[in-house]
Amino acid sequence: MEGLNNLRVSEVNIYPVKSCAGIALTSGRVVDTGFEHDREWMIVDGEGNFITQRQHPKLALVSVILFPGGVRLAAEGRSPLDVPILIEGTRIQTEVWESPCIGIDQGESVESWLTDFMGRQARLIRMAPDFKRPVKEKYQSEKKEVVGFADGFPFLLISEASLEDLNSRLAEKLPMNRFRPNIVVAGGTPYQEDAWQKIKIGDVVLRAAKPCSRCEITTVDQATGEKGIEPLETLGTYRTKPKGIMFGQNLAHEGPGTIAVGDPVELL
Repeated sequence: MEGLNNLRVSEVNIYPVKSCAGIALTSGRVVDTGFEHDREWMIVDGEGNFITQRQHPKLALVSVILFPGGVRLAAEGRSPLDVPILIEGTRIQTEVWESPCIGIDQGESVESWLTDFMGRQARLIRMAPDFKRPVKEKYQSEKKEVVGFADGFPFLLISEASLEDLNSRLAEKLPMNRFRPNIVVAGGTPYQEDAWQKIKIGDVVLRAAKPCSRCEITTVDQATGEKGIEPLETLGTYRTKPKGIMFGQNLAHEGPGTIAVGDPVELL
């Protein structure tokens, strides 16, 4: 094991409701699906299809606050809504990128709130407590990792150095929240995470599963909900691989623990 003394965790983020605003933490508890409460809830349409900022960029403006037993949704000009967790109710069959999922409908009050905000029928579901969604088989280890409603993996990690390199190529610098990472690392060199195979942060061992292929959500200003062309236009000039435009590393983990801001990153 080689200590990477100049590498430290600078951000820990969760996104309890998929595609809504994130929450910055000082430390995050790691459970079987990743950080506790990360992508635990998801918005779906009347047919059960998941809705993200790809179709509705203004979801970036929905803030989320966790409270014991539920979440509070808020948006400018609208009264906040407390949504208590329902563990029993209508079971919704859905998919995240062809990966089958089952969620529990969280009730009519939040359906009304979201439908009014989005201008289309929308429901909030929470991952059914008796359902386990496996990581795509080709990326699993012998541990058979599982994930919540994230696109595919328990964690997304990006280094500050990678963003600094990208920003040096842009006319207007972008904040890290454009990329919605769970873990941000300070120190080191740009795109160092591309080559990592296994790391340890705090008491958690993480395995690099695959580089993250970036979509149009990165072009959504998370403060305004407006969509542009960057950073994909610039990333496409130098980060295009056979399977897409890559920025960041998807990770799976070997077991539970805690990851905190300030934790050193060790290469295993």
